[in-house]
Amino acid sequence: MRRIGWIILAAAVFGLPLATANTYYLYVGASVGLLTIVTAGLNILTGFTGQISLGHAGFCAIGAYLAAILTVGAGLHPAAAALAAVAGAAAVGVVVAGAALRVSGPYLAMVTIAFGIIVEGVLVEWVGLTGGPGGIFDIPKPTLAQGYLIICAVAACALWLVRNLRASPWGRAFLAVRSSEVAAESLGLSAYFVRIVAFTISAGFAGASGALFAFLNGYISPDSFGLQTSILYLLALLFGGVGTVAGPLAGSLVLTVLPELLTSLVDYRLILYGLLLLTSIYWLPAGLVGALAGRRAAGFAAAPAPPAAAPSDAPAAEGQPGALLEVAGVGIAFGGVAALAEVSVQVPATGIHAIIGPNGAGKTTLLNILSGFYSPGSGTVRLGREAVSGRPPYAVARLGIARTFQTAQLFGDLTVAENVAVGIAGRRLGNVLGAMLGAPAVRRRERRLAEESGALLAAAGLAEWADRPADALPAGSRRRLEIVRALATRPTLLLLDEPAAGLGPTEIRELIAELSALRDHGGPAIILVEHHMDLVMAISDRITVLDYGRVIAEGSPGEVRRHPGVIEAYLGAAG
Repeated sequence: MRRIGWIILAAAVFGLPLATANTYYLYVGASVGLLTIVTAGLNILTGFTGQISLGHAGFCAIGAYLAAILTVGAGLHPAAAALAAVAGAAAVGVVVAGAALRVSGPYLAMVTIAFGIIVEGVLVEWVGLTGGPGGIFDIPKPTLAQGYLIICAVAACALWLVRNLRASPWGRAFLAVRSSEVAAESLGLSAYFVRIVAFTISAGFAGASGALFAFLNGYISPDSFGLQTSILYLLALLFGGVGTVAGPLAGSLVLTVLPELLTSLVDYRLILYGLLLLTSIYWLPAGLVGALAGRRAAGFAAAPAPPAAAPSDAPAAEGQPGALLEVAGVGIAFGGVAALAEVSVQVPATGIHAIIGPNGAGKTTLLNILSGFYSPGSGTVRLGREAVSGRPPYAVARLGIARTFQTAQLFGDLTVAENVAVGIAGRRLGNVLGAMLGAPAVRRRERRLAEESGALLAAAGLAEWADRPADALPAGSRRRLEIVRALATRPTLLLLDEPAAGLGPTEIRELIAELSALRDHGGPAIILVEHHMDLVMAISDRITVLDYGRVIAEGSPGEVRRHPGVIEAYLGAAG
């Protein structure tokens, strides 16, 4: 049904020149197409990765002026000039993203506003190249009907590219970073790099829109690329539907046609945009498309298949025979208060090693150090021959350390199967251009990812939830999914942070059985942080006890249970 709707829309759009010769209608239609192109790119940045840009008019300006200069000044063919404009805008996007994406939220918006102001200032002041306030004239342009058809074709292509990207490992990585940067990095994704890629693609789309704008009009000036234009781009996306494929088209149509219908209110355009923005926020939080079609749609179908074999490139152990992880003299302080002091732990390559202790003992702090989220103030952490200390979380994950969190960190905008697929793919996202083009190799890999995620979910008893949104899972299933997703990375060491929190007695018994089976069937070494002592004593091979950031005992469950220091830490000294 959805495909039929797109076919009808395409027939209406491309049939417009045959239905009317009215240049006004064609120009308005071309304007919708131009806005669709730039908002489709902005959708990758804002809709997929959650980053706000108010400087995209600057990238449109770069595309427009590059295309104009290369055709008018250098005599380049318009098609070649347009491609160069896209490449130029994307190249500038890489540079801007490298600096701008070190901040986020309102700070990122301010940086992009500054970028747009700088670009506009350069266009005005560099008279010899840009023509200054007067702009550039005599840009070669096609007939209006030809320009309309070209722009509509590029706009359709832009939406198709975004659709393909969403259904690829790159699209899931974008959404994972937006949903939970912490969880994404724990799976080996560099949130910073992923956002740079999104920003670059978005800038390239804006450059394409700018180049087509220059050829459509045959004239450009700095006035067309101010802050108000950037606000229009963002508003069109918000109104149409952030994160939806059709959202840019719907928002562009409304925000192009509506001002034309209200030409008598042209002086109040900013007020109109403000009212539309308020409407979007309060009554259409999912945008026009989201309100009509619903936010959820399964983009990844899982099917059961044999699980993939574990990789053979795990870090080689050294030091104590069988030791996989060695923590030596680790300490860290916050505000002058020691959270950990001289902690040393050795974890073998197999089995379950529990870390227990009263609240505030430093257990989760230790896990954060082991997974790269904290850097220790003293001491070292090694996984086999590799130093872990000082590496960022995504680099630690790539060494073979996976983890879960006290509060389950799922990617709520992805389905259950897609959550697992993010873990399977990890940093191996493939070629982003191939993903956008829907290359055969990308489609074959998608089928393999679907099969493997289906097998993992079936083994965990979650197959029936595969195509449901992850945030629709009940608490126990959320915990189970997070563990499955971490195991999907094929780690050599799995860190579990209170996996039994919020579970009922039956679910705890199931968890004990699952962890025991994982250990008994050659699964990764496990470090378990847990308050549920029945679970700890039932499955742990060895236990380390922390109290006030120090190791006070270590040994088998029986030895730890009888240790006087452990009894005192949990029950208090006898009076």
